[in-house]
Amino acid sequence: MPIFNLTYNQDVFFVLITVSFLLIAILKGMYWKHAKLLFMGVFARRYSNQFLREENVFTERVNILTSLIMLINFTLICVKLLMKDDISSILVVFTSIGSYFLGRIIIIRLLGSLFHLEEVSKLAVFFSLLFDKTLGFLISPLVLCIYFFAFDISHIFILTVLFISSILLLLKIAWLWWIGANSFGLSKFYIFLYLCLLEISPILLFVKEVFY
Repeated sequence: MPIFNLTYNQDVFFVLITVSFLLIAILKGMYWKHAKLLFMGVFARRYSNQFLREENVFTERVNILTSLIMLINFTLICVKLLMKDDISSILVVFTSIGSYFLGRIIIIRLLGSLFHLEEVSKLAVFFSLLFDKTLGFLISPLVLCIYFFAFDISHIFILTVLFISSILLLLKIAWLWWIGANSFGLSKFYIFLYLCLLEISPILLFVKEVFY
């Protein structure tokens, strides 16, 4: 029975990784022009501005595909760190991650509507998810290695993922702070509250769950 369960659970991970790479193949094969603009927006705002200006059915599909890749890869990383391998736990983690991002979007849009800053809230959602989507895309080969590498050195790949995540998190905080304060004149106090409540606190809670 344990051997059967191990094989069955490995099949679940294999299916999730296969779906992730299938989505990447679709992204690179059909929408790479727009996807490249999205990912390059992490490093230069002119690319993200161009992506936003070209808003159409293709950019919407890019947003959907990158969001699905992000959710799947984040789920695979989280279940590995939490040492969960049953289907119910994987489903709970996937649902929790999806609910977190959906809740973050709803809160930002509600705040934008409350303060009559709808356009600002739309941009806040975009830039907030931009770094997460980019991270989800970049860690795809590392996720594959974590689960199916020939040798058991998954801890090295996990440390690499955490290193990349830390860099992108710092970039995200710097970007949101700079754009919010300089481009839209938002109070630095409110930006600080947003970063603490919706960006940093969930990560700290997850780290606490993993290590304690």
